[in-house]
Amino acid sequence: MKNIIFFFMLLVIAGGAFGQTAATSELNVDGVKVIFKPTQKQIVNVSVYFRGGTSNYPAEMDGIENLALHGALDCGTATYPTAVFKDKADLIGARISAEVGRDDSWISLNCISKYFNDGWDLLASAVTKPVFAEADLGNVKEKIIGALKSEDANPDSRLRMLAMTTAFEGTPYAMNPAGNAAAITAFTAQQVKDYYFQTLLNKSRLFIVVVGNVDKDDITAKIKAAFGGLPAGSYTAHAMQGMPSFGGKPVKTEDRKLATNYIMGIVNAPPFDSPDYVPFLLAIWELHGILYTEIRTKRHLSYAPSADVHEALMPYADVYVSTSDPKESVSVMCGVLKMLRKFDLANRSLDQIKALYITGKYREEQSTDAIAESLGRAEVLGGWELAEQLPDLIQKVTRAGINDAFNRYVTGIDWVYLGDAGKEQEAEESFAKKIY
Repeated sequence: MKNIIFFFMLLVIAGGAFGQTAATSELNVDGVKVIFKPTQKQIVNVSVYFRGGTSNYPAEMDGIENLALHGALDCGTATYPTAVFKDKADLIGARISAEVGRDDSWISLNCISKYFNDGWDLLASAVTKPVFAEADLGNVKEKIIGALKSEDANPDSRLRMLAMTTAFEGTPYAMNPAGNAAAITAFTAQQVKDYYFQTLLNKSRLFIVVVGNVDKDDITAKIKAAFGGLPAGSYTAHAMQGMPSFGGKPVKTEDRKLATNYIMGIVNAPPFDSPDYVPFLLAIWELHGILYTEIRTKRHLSYAPSADVHEALMPYADVYVSTSDPKESVSVMCGVLKMLRKFDLANRSLDQIKALYITGKYREEQSTDAIAESLGRAEVLGGWELAEQLPDLIQKVTRAGINDAFNRYVTGIDWVYLGDAGKEQEAEESFAKKIY
């Protein structure tokens, strides 16, 4: 009884975390879709999303969207020269940033409500009036190339990229949204400008998420003034393939002299708007805890084994370990996966699994930025409403639903390995183990 009471108390708390105090609404401002979430928080986030991600361009143009969005922020605008833009943002403590992904990209403003008018002017100017000055774009290229080198040198980042290129070969997901050094270097300012204005900047492709203590009429007027004149444009979502067939591929290995070895396995996952999604989410949450217990606590094979679901238009989940003993670690992981397909996944009480997930999610989604990102991500993947329905959907999950979802999607696994190739060969028998 105590567990049940505790669980429902957490659902009430989580409702505040996910939904805050006021209802989210959808506006149509001169053809621009706006998701508006008023809160009492004095930090305001406005995020302008562009749909499509890596499906917006062919492989030979990999990275052009990354260069275009960062160029929009760092190359000056028709209203604010580069130095003036940066100085004004620093003066009011505004953070204006860009992120690129495989399904979407966005430019965000984060500032305190006291300086929202000034922050909005900077954001609107950067999004609608970038000039992509050649000299400034050169500096942006250098920063991106430096970040790519750092990403390649970081074992976890490199492992993730290996996993994506292996598991999603032949799809837009195999590309690195950040690009590659050769392509980034070759793009001209005119190419970047043409891509930004002709491909991204139109009402069909973009939508805006607003979260914070702002007036609805005020933000509506601001969006109308800044974005109302944009072309309507057209956007057709890329036709994603069905679920990839994971399993059966040889281990993708990259030999690198490291103190430890990095291993990741990719498995299927349900779409974000599928009835299986939330049960599967809880299944992987429980799997994460079991792997931690079996690999770290009981056997001391790794500091931080994990299992995660990645929300995407082509969704997937992964298991991960960094270890000096690949053979034993992978054997344990495969054993756990196979065991969970045969027996009841939920070792703990179902209420406890739900409660632990909700408290974890609550901690992640307290900030204005996190709320905005949650709404924006859900909109890209099926509809912003799904983000706010999560507590109710969790409440309805059954033990049978968790097990059915896990068994339906975890049927094969693609492995990638970064580290001592000799130890990978020693672990071949472990990698070859069936998980079903």
